[in-house]
Amino acid sequence: MLKIPIWEFCLRIVILYIVVGIALRVMGKREIGQLSVFDFVVSVMIAELSTVPMEDTDQPLMQALLSVGSLVALQVLVAIIQLKSRRFRHLIDGEPTILVEHGQIQDKEMRKMRYTVNDLMMQLREKGIANVADVEFAILETSGKLSVFPKAERRPVTPADLHQKVSPESIHMPVIKDGQLIQKTLDHLHRDKQWLLQELNRRGYKRVEDVFFASVDPDGTLFIDAMDNGDGNSDKREGNAGDGSH
Repeated sequence: MLKIPIWEFCLRIVILYIVVGIALRVMGKREIGQLSVFDFVVSVMIAELSTVPMEDTDQPLMQALLSVGSLVALQVLVAIIQLKSRRFRHLIDGEPTILVEHGQIQDKEMRKMRYTVNDLMMQLREKGIANVADVEFAILETSGKLSVFPKAERRPVTPADLHQKVSPESIHMPVIKDGQLIQKTLDHLHRDKQWLLQELNRRGYKRVEDVFFASVDPDGTLFIDAMDNGDGNSDKREGNAGDGSH
C-alpha cells in the first residue's frame, strides 16, 4: 500500500527521471564501456539514490535530489581537476598498461592487473586475432577496454600501402528528419527553405512532410528517402542538388 497519493508518487517518479537525465547529461556523453572506474561508481550511486525515494515514500524527495546534485557537482569538479593536473588524473584513472609488446605477453603486467591469459585471448579473438604473435601492442586502457595493434604484416592493406590517392570522406548532413525541416543544417549550408522546396519539387515531392529523411553531402548530392506508402515501401532518390537529376 502506498503511503502517499498515487499522483504524488507519479510526480516523484517524473521529477527523479528528469533529475537523473540532467545529471547524466551533465556528466558527459561517453558510453558505458568508456567510463572510468570513478565515473562508473558515481553513475551507480546516482542510480541507487534515485530509487530510494521510489521504494520508500517516507524518504524526503529533496534529500535524494540534493544527494544526486552533490554527486554530479563532485564528479564535474574532479573532471575539471583531471584536466588541469596529470598527477591527479593518474591518481583517479591510472595509466594504460601494455599487456602484449612485439608479440610477447608481459606476464608481470598481467599479474599486476590481475588479467588472466583467458581474458587476453578472449579479447584478442573479439578483435579477430587468434595468435598473440600477430600482435605488435595490446594496451589495457583505463576504461578496461583492450586496444590491439596488429603487426604491420598482419594489418589489412590500405590505399596508403599501395600509394593510391583516395578522395576525402564526405559527411551527409540531414536537412529533413521525420518529415521535419532541419533549419540548422540549411543555415550551415548557406541555403534556405525555398531552395530545399525547389529541389524536392524537381524530384516529385510537393511538401517537406512527404519526405521521411533527406541529406546533402559537401558535393551537393541530395539523398531523399520518402515516407512509406501504403505497402510499406518507400522511394529513395539521390542526385546532385541543382542538376535536376532523379
